[in-house]
Amino acid sequence: MAKNTTKTKQEDTDNHQNQATIEELDAKCQDLEEKYKRALADYQNLEKRVREEKVHWILAANKELIQRMLPVLDTLLLASKHTDDQGIKMTVTQFIQALENEGAKRIKTEGATFDPNTMEAVEIVEGEDNKVIEEIRPGFELNGAVIRPAQVKVGKVQN
Repeated sequence: MAKNTTKTKQEDTDNHQNQATIEELDAKCQDLEEKYKRALADYQNLEKRVREEKVHWILAANKELIQRMLPVLDTLLLASKHTDDQGIKMTVTQFIQALENEGAKRIKTEGATFDPNTMEAVEIVEGEDNKVIEEIRPGFELNGAVIRPAQVKVGKVQN
């Protein structure tokens, strides 16, 4: 019977050590799982941030390119006012369409109420109060933000 008691005590010790080892391994497993989840979340956040920065850089590059092209459009518009050449008029139309395809939208000014957020008054002339009488240079918005205000003549009632 002494062997049985010794064996039982040894088994109890072994079971206790096994249980401690299992608990220790469980704790390590949980710790590693939490670290994995944190690392995965950090990686996903990094991917999202990189995507957002890439979009931001593309939009900034588009804005800069469009701003450099607008003086060319101004020249074409000026030329189209002084000639009946259908080729120039067609080029202006295509140029504006190309800008619109890239997200640039022309600010509507004809007959509109003067808006200092999207327009720049270059002259006050006789006409309906606070209405745009003539557009001097077109303005453009890109993705909802003004990249160049329209230059306009604004009406004011003369007394």
